[in-house]
Amino acid sequence: MAYPGVQVRVRLKGDKKFKWDTYTNSRGEFAVRVPEGPDYEVFVHMKHFQDVSEFVSAKGGVVQQQLSIRMQPVSQGKAEVKK
Repeated sequence: MAYPGVQVRVRLKGDKKFKWDTYTNSRGEFAVRVPEGPDYEVFVHMKHFQDVSEFVSAKGGVVQQQLSIRMQPVSQGKAEVKK
């Protein structure tokens, strides 16, 4: 399934501050242009889902890279009852 309106943030691997910020389109797609060379962390956030991050390498002159990110729903906060 594709999710529109998902926040996608990108930063250099090891940095604390994000440099790029965008949202997915109606088909769940996004595009970010980054300088070639370093590794990047792609951070995905959507309400009611667990945050996900993936590391992507921009080495070797790759012009386009496709990511498939699986989002997991946040648990409803139900407490387990132990007997």
